[in-house]
Amino acid sequence: MEIFRFKRSFKKALLWAALAILFIYRNRASVAYPLFMASTLAILAWDCKSMGKSLFRNIEGKFDIKLFYCIVLMLLSIHKCISSSVDLQFGSGMGILLIFSCLLLKIYSNQEAKEITAMLLKMGQLMIVPLKNIAKPFTDSKATKQAKAMAALAEGGTVKDESGKKTVKSVLLGLLIAIPLLWIILALLSSADLIFGSIVEDILDCIHLPELSEDWFGVPFKFFLSFLAFYTWTACLPAEIFHEGAEHKKFDAVVAITFNSLIAVVYLLFSGIQFVYLVGRMELPKGYTYAEYAHEGFYQLLAVTILNLILVSFCKKHFADNKVLKAILLIISVCTYVMIASSVLRMYLYVGVYGLSHLRVYVLWLLVILTVWTTILIIGIFKDDLPYFRIITVFVSVWYLAFAFSMPDKWIAAYDLSLENVPTDLVYEVYPDAAPVLMEDGRYWDKYCSYMHDDLDEYREKNIIEFLREYNFSEDYAMRLIEKENLSSDDYDYRYDYNMLFG
Repeated sequence: MEIFRFKRSFKKALLWAALAILFIYRNRASVAYPLFMASTLAILAWDCKSMGKSLFRNIEGKFDIKLFYCIVLMLLSIHKCISSSVDLQFGSGMGILLIFSCLLLKIYSNQEAKEITAMLLKMGQLMIVPLKNIAKPFTDSKATKQAKAMAALAEGGTVKDESGKKTVKSVLLGLLIAIPLLWIILALLSSADLIFGSIVEDILDCIHLPELSEDWFGVPFKFFLSFLAFYTWTACLPAEIFHEGAEHKKFDAVVAITFNSLIAVVYLLFSGIQFVYLVGRMELPKGYTYAEYAHEGFYQLLAVTILNLILVSFCKKHFADNKVLKAILLIISVCTYVMIASSVLRMYLYVGVYGLSHLRVYVLWLLVILTVWTTILIIGIFKDDLPYFRIITVFVSVWYLAFAFSMPDKWIAAYDLSLENVPTDLVYEVYPDAAPVLMEDGRYWDKYCSYMHDDLDEYREKNIIEFLREYNFSEDYAMRLIEKENLSSDDYDYRYDYNMLFG
């Protein structure tokens, strides 16, 4: 088993770790990312083939959810190189982590829970696999060497004399011990005798060592971590036992009916108030404007909405089946729709006065997710064995990709610029994705160019390797637009000439 694991995974893990350093080490938002993802999927396909499996198909030869995961991973990776939004870069990164975890679990352990919480637990266990099996690459390597030696002896051969290798290892170990000791001794002796110290200083001046930086530690650490993760995921996951969770005895439905009934009454009263004050536009208490009223309770309402979804999911899973309980859960779910609608209306009123921002747009995006989740839960109340996780995963993936590829910064800037009172912090809030919109409008373009001046300087200081490795389409386009502004300005500095980029 150890020999099979080592032969199958060792070289692939080394290759994957090397690609991780080459493409994405300190470089998570460039054209290198889709190249890395394509390489990763190619290595996984190679590994699947060595096990007699397929990356895209199930054992029956039909396309399954793995194909969807691969497509989403590639699209998320492509988004990373066409957008310069830090927020969306983080969102795409989290999406890649979650979808990649689902893909690994499906390929190597055929794990896919129906419940969202159960699947998240499996993903958490996946992240612990490298720590649990940290010694596996080394023990497998040792077992493979021993097996080769025994095979050689069995065939009447001789074991290679490795005394030379042992000597080299001993010398290297001696050097590693000597370096810190010499450092301390030379420092002490140099301070004890000025003439000796001067000679040592002259000798050291003749030795030009490369400057130490965090990369000297970061690259080896990243390489080892990547190697360990890939090796243990591909080699150890097939034998990993995932906790499925025992089938617990369900609680008496009367308990759930009691507390949910009280909650439902409160929600019905709250829902009525929403219609009266937000839809009916009745007179508010003194000192309130509709924008203030809308904003004041928005995040509390959002929290209650999420709590409702958790409550309905918990009751459906842990309490005995009961028609009355189902009816009450349905009422709570419908009231959740009202709360979501109230949240949307509140945000609409607030945005109408204060404009859009990243946070407000992301919250509206989340409200769509919550609406779909509520709908799925309502269906699940009356239909057992609904694959909640797969439905939510597919919808959230598609909805996020549509949102991310629409370049939100562009329409955030366009909307805010159309307002009578443009937000004063617009220039500082949007990312370079919005540069074309700001330039076309013109009113704040000079201010934005001034704000981005330092970024342009840093961008021009890149050499040809850095430029190609870290190339981001949105960032490059924005910098070219800002550069044109510099070229046409009276205070143009020749040091910022674009032709100096590769100098």
